Amino acid sequence: MSLLMRRLGVLGLAGTIAAGAACSDSTTASGNEPAAPAALQACQVTRNSVRIEWARSAAATAYTLERADVQPNFPGTATEVPDTFAVVASLTDNVVSYFRVKASNTDGTSDASSVVAFTAKAAEGVLQGDITCSRTLMKDTAYTIRGYTKVKNGAVLTIPAGTTLKGDAAVAGSSLWILRGSRIQANGTSAEPIVFTSSKAAGTRAPGDWGGIIIVGNGIINRSGTILTEGPAGTNEQYSAGTSNTDNSGTLRYVRIEFAGYDVSGGAGQELNSLSMYAVGSGTTLEYVEALAGLDDSFEWWGGAVDGRYLVSYESGDDHFDWTEGFRGRVQFLIGFQSARLAPAPGRGTISTDPEGFEGDGCAGTGCASGEASTPYSQPVFANYTIVGPGTATALTSGGDNGAVIRRGTTGYFTGGILARWQRSGLSVRDTSTANRVAADSLIIANLMLAENTKNYLENTVDTVTTYATRNHVKEAGAATTILTSLTPGALDFTPIGNAITGGNTVTLPASKLAGFFGGTVTQPAYFGAVDPAGPQWYSGWTLYAVN
Repeated sequence: MSLLMRRLGVLGLAGTIAAGAACSDSTTASGNEPAAPAALQACQVTRNSVRIEWARSAAATAYTLERADVQPNFPGTATEVPDTFAVVASLTDNVVSYFRVKASNTDGTSDASSVVAFTAKAAEGVLQGDITCSRTLMKDTAYTIRGYTKVKNGAVLTIPAGTTLKGDAAVAGSSLWILRGSRIQANGTSAEPIVFTSSKAAGTRAPGDWGGIIIVGNGIINRSGTILTEGPAGTNEQYSAGTSNTDNSGTLRYVRIEFAGYDVSGGAGQELNSLSMYAVGSGTTLEYVEALAGLDDSFEWWGGAVDGRYLVSYESGDDHFDWTEGFRGRVQFLIGFQSARLAPAPGRGTISTDPEGFEGDGCAGTGCASGEASTPYSQPVFANYTIVGPGTATALTSGGDNGAVIRRGTTGYFTGGILARWQRSGLSVRDTSTANRVAADSLIIANLMLAENTKNYLENTVDTVTTYATRNHVKEAGAATTILTSLTPGALDFTPIGNAITGGNTVTLPASKLAGFFGGTVTQPAYFGAVDPAGPQWYSGWTLYAVN
């Protein structure tokens, strides 16, 4: 029988593994047989199937998986397995099965491994601790993410469309981490988005109820040494020393992340965001994702080069879109909307003192070998964005309320955007290192419409009328509602109107920065903002606009 057929025999088990094929518990030893397999583990795959995995035994050429329905009754049923895993199907709900493995070669058979027990549970809905082997969740189960839950060791977490996962609000910082080498496959649809939300009832939810999603890839950053993610000591993870900006951490498609974030440092700048992306590579798919009512940033990138499109940030606790440390991805079609500053859940953090629309940095902190000029430079592309502030609906914060703050030596290319209704300024490009990037023509902010900002450019920065005279910056004389259809919560419509319909592509960005984007290119349409006035409202149907 071929190895393939033997594996299919394991996969097709109908509750009994090769019934009648029980083998003796004795071994034939010659002194050169393999050691007993180690690190046996069982992970639920679907409602009634389990994946049994173990470490490879030196010198082994085959394995035998043994199953018993009562633990002492080994070997029970058995089957030959050609690799270091097997999927056992058609298990019965709430019935315990016991598994162990032996390794063999032409010299003999090893002792049995330790025993692992598994109970198929149709209603098993708690994700917690380490997830170390691949698992597929079930749409009909309501899942709870409890504590710092980490997918690791190359495991893949697959989440079908329409699944709801709730962060346990009773356990501070409950969050889902996808660590380097592992993947999340969250493929929702417009009709059935995947929802990560608070465990609290609607109407009682608040920013910071749970910790959000953290993805750690193998991409490149511009800091050296051991650099750890934000998060509590002992829980944070290293994300430096990555080697591949094409790394694949999986897929987030038609996903909502609600009421997330957590200040783990008491205001000292260590926070979990709605979606934190550390060194995430371009092999990862990020599209149609909404961050709703988070405590800290909605979307934050640390290095890497993941591309993204169709992103929505609603009522962010801090920045809507934040990047640093060599981020070089391209992102097109973004909406950021703010009309209020939501109070965080008690004990989970405080209201930000410097919230922005965009916040972009080059390199800051330890490990920046050349300071803010450390390479690789942050060099994102942001195209077709609509970032709307609260205007006078909220009090001016002590250090924020800018549509975009660009600083600390970042480069980048920006086109087709709208920055509107920001109480301090529309655009603030700061510090000498960033001015040097402007002078070198590696920071281009073009085709920008500014409307209803207290100031279009913040004073005492490199932003001047002269700087952008050739970059097609359009200052709309009227209110933001003269260029966007509706900015009323409950009736939001981000379709551009009036002067925002044309003129958004006068300055062309370098073609080399736009190619290879989702199988095509980053386009430069004539309209300003995130929505085609002649096309569908891509944000409709799968998004939600709620504040509790």
